[in-house]
Amino acid sequence: MAVAAKGVSRIPVRVADCFLLALDSFMRRTGQGAHISISVLELERAPDQETLRAASCRLVEKHPILAARLRRDWRTWLPFWDVPEPPIGGLPMRVWELVRGESLDIALQRIAAEPLARDGMNFNARLDVVRRVDGTALLCFSWLHLIVDGKGAELVLGELARLCDGIDEPCEAKEEPPLDASFRERIKKTKGMVILFDELVKIGAPSLSNGRPGGRGCSYQVVTLNPAQTSIVTGRIAETTGELFPLAYLLACTARAHDRVFEHRGKSPRGYVANVPVQTRRRGARGPLFHNQVSVFFFSAIRAHLGTIEETARSMKTQFIEMSRARLDQSFSTVLELMMRLPSWVFMRVVRFQFKGEIASFFHSHTGTFAPEINAFAGAAITNAYHLPCLGAPPGTGIFFGDRAGQMNITFSWRDECVTDDEKRIMVEQTMTDLLGKRALETPA
Repeated sequence: MAVAAKGVSRIPVRVADCFLLALDSFMRRTGQGAHISISVLELERAPDQETLRAASCRLVEKHPILAARLRRDWRTWLPFWDVPEPPIGGLPMRVWELVRGESLDIALQRIAAEPLARDGMNFNARLDVVRRVDGTALLCFSWLHLIVDGKGAELVLGELARLCDGIDEPCEAKEEPPLDASFRERIKKTKGMVILFDELVKIGAPSLSNGRPGGRGCSYQVVTLNPAQTSIVTGRIAETTGELFPLAYLLACTARAHDRVFEHRGKSPRGYVANVPVQTRRRGARGPLFHNQVSVFFFSAIRAHLGTIEETARSMKTQFIEMSRARLDQSFSTVLELMMRLPSWVFMRVVRFQFKGEIASFFHSHTGTFAPEINAFAGAAITNAYHLPCLGAPPGTGIFFGDRAGQMNITFSWRDECVTDDEKRIMVEQTMTDLLGKRALETPA
């Protein structure tokens, strides 16, 4: 639910959250920290600190899940959020000064390493403002993936922006009711996912981390295409998979970029497996800001079919259509529902056992246009916006896509020690070639 009613002391964890709960639990147990991502707004100037702090206090008051702790019911063993009563102060916030010559990438890595807790109090999100020498600024919203997905994080930022402007509207708290089905009907629904999983296991899910958990932290590289370049990418997608299936093309770019690095290592696995989140939140619909409003589609990329970007993209489109028709998103959600009472480590142990220590070959998502409903934040115009997803190893690498104001943003995310600097360069190079084509790359932007 988006807002806890007065006196409510617990918020149930939804089915889709349990997939992220397993990943978060795995990362913590293997010393990789929590599963925390960062959403970044590039602003024409720094937002007013007092306005932002006041809005942050109201945000936590309206949405106490931002300060809740995860528990399990001792009778049902179902997870829930224990809501503080009364809600405590606003989100932790820090202002950073980016000195001349300092890399923004390094500053973002420092922010990613900051804890969400403040003065011993639990928080599930944090705000950081980075001031640049030229007067521009970044607002970084760090969030625990257990409470929200990428699209939801954009909605939370929209809520915070409205609060900064003095607009305090009631939020929709109504959740979609769970499907009323018998145990036998639920088991029947899982059949499609079980069959697909058996096929994926035969392919395998090799990752660039070689299945080893760990790494000191995450590093990122964000590439922003100008409007002309973005138009080229849009045209290539339309010609290859059609305008309705950008995910298929972008996932194909991600698969080929990883395959190029494997090839550089002298390896030629049979194929790769990627689990890709798909939104269950209806486009434009009002509804809860929080919880992961997603399911997962599981794609395979047979190496024999990775010869060209066109061939790979069409394969991904075919899989997407087939999984949609078979409602495998619902099938996977039913699997999660049946496993909710089990300890989180059980889910991940089953997956890693089947995939010989791996989880997936890489992570990928396409979040579309970033918060198109907001153009300014605390009086400062937004010039760009993107997500920095934090990864665990395995797989330890991922490529993520979104856009803002007619410009595509590509985020490359790497777990330290999974790839070398040379391998990072190869991955970026292959991605840009598949996005723009060699001729476009040779033409000055």
